[in-house]
Amino acid sequence: MPVDAAPPDLRRVLAALASPDAWACDPEQVARLRGELGEATLVERSGETAIMRGDRLLGVVRPYGSVVLYLAPIPAPAWPTPGFSPLWRPLTVSARQRLLELDRGGRVTLAIQRDRQGALREAWLRNMDGTLLGILPGGAHPLWGASDRLVRPPVRSGTPPERLTVCGAVSWDGIAAIPPLADPTRLPPGAGTGILNVLAALASDQQAVTLRYRGPFPTEQLFWALCESFRVETHATDPVAAFTEGAEEMFARGESREVPLDWTPAPHERLFLPDGIYVQLRDGVEKVFWDGRVYHRVTWQGLRRRGHRVIRASTEPDGRPAFVAGVEALGRPLEDHLVLDARGALLRRPAGAVARPAEGPDAPLAEPWREALGWLLLLEATPLLSTAIATVWGMTEVVWGALRLDLIDARGASLRLARALVEAYGAERTRTAADARRALAQRLVGDVLDLLGPPIRRAAAAWLESEPPARQEELLELARRADRRGVAARAAPALARLLDALEVGEALPD
Repeated sequence: MPVDAAPPDLRRVLAALASPDAWACDPEQVARLRGELGEATLVERSGETAIMRGDRLLGVVRPYGSVVLYLAPIPAPAWPTPGFSPLWRPLTVSARQRLLELDRGGRVTLAIQRDRQGALREAWLRNMDGTLLGILPGGAHPLWGASDRLVRPPVRSGTPPERLTVCGAVSWDGIAAIPPLADPTRLPPGAGTGILNVLAALASDQQAVTLRYRGPFPTEQLFWALCESFRVETHATDPVAAFTEGAEEMFARGESREVPLDWTPAPHERLFLPDGIYVQLRDGVEKVFWDGRVYHRVTWQGLRRRGHRVIRASTEPDGRPAFVAGVEALGRPLEDHLVLDARGALLRRPAGAVARPAEGPDAPLAEPWREALGWLLLLEATPLLSTAIATVWGMTEVVWGALRLDLIDARGASLRLARALVEAYGAERTRTAADARRALAQRLVGDVLDLLGPPIRRAAAAWLESEPPARQEELLELARRADRRGVAARAAPALARLLDALEVGEALPD
């Protein structure tokens, strides 16, 4: 634990085991663990704080105060005669068969149900929005076959859980690879990284040194999701490019393969604060969820992750380290929303984290923007989505409007960009020398492209999936034959016209 961290109160851990969430595990196993914990002590050993009863490891306290509890063994019975042969075998438990995870406030964040031999039967994860997500072994997928189901809990007792999607089947008690996920869009935000963290945690328990991804979808989005629970091999000059190489061809041919990039399990800790604030901790605060928005650290393992909702390291006036969650654009912070201490506790909400007054009516995106972005969005995405993106872009209304606490709103029929971005650009342009204004305009275009790209790509993928199978094949074939050099040649003059207008303060709403 960090030197300034207080050791957990085992009474709080015991109280957590009496909560309904803990009984998602086998009640007998939870009761046995409670009995063992009643006589447990905290012991510093091998660089970790262990929860011990005698020589039995019952759990560990992680650096930021979360607690992992392991399955307590069943004592071997005293057989009545030397020749007696039992009809059942007592549970044999290795040192690290994870049963429960608690955040440092005592809230159950993961509950695993195991059979009498200790094998995983199902796992229930608390997602960052507080809802539960289940992992149930047993299912199938047309591309890779054996699968595990990802489900929501039953709506009411006696009804089956709601299946959301599937992932490739995992040997949860001997993890050997990172599996593919069939349809991440069917999962609530944050659920995919939560599942990967369960995988990393169990692999760490099993002392897996490295894992590789095996599947058909090695996308950049998956790469960054893996970075939240694993350490990536740094030998590659560009790990993102190494991971995604050949992804388009694999997708087009419906193939799966092992990506030759090693991932070392490094699960994060999770913390649920009041007011719906979720904090992810590993090397300090790495991710925050609040009011429906996700904020990420800018750099991960020496790599820069693009995004406008960011977390940056800071220092309090008294010299204490802190982390600030807010929005940034044009290479600088625009608004701070939350300030957290080094262990993820909320210090304050800055004045910027309040509702803004209306900033005027919505204004449509000017034509130079629409023309340039239409080509740039094609170049930013996988070529296989090019036909779908062109179609969706033509149907999508984009406006500048008043937003609270964000730079884009993709929830309605229109995509709304924040007027605050225009205001920030205008102010920055005024104090920027004339010969540096084009670079500033380029930065604005890059920010807008980063904001619009994800929702446009999601909409394009959804539109493509809604088409009949034969039509999908036809559209994919058209995309495969697309002339990307021709797209780039058309994008260049369109971008130049947009930059010319922005340099002189045009193509923006009043």
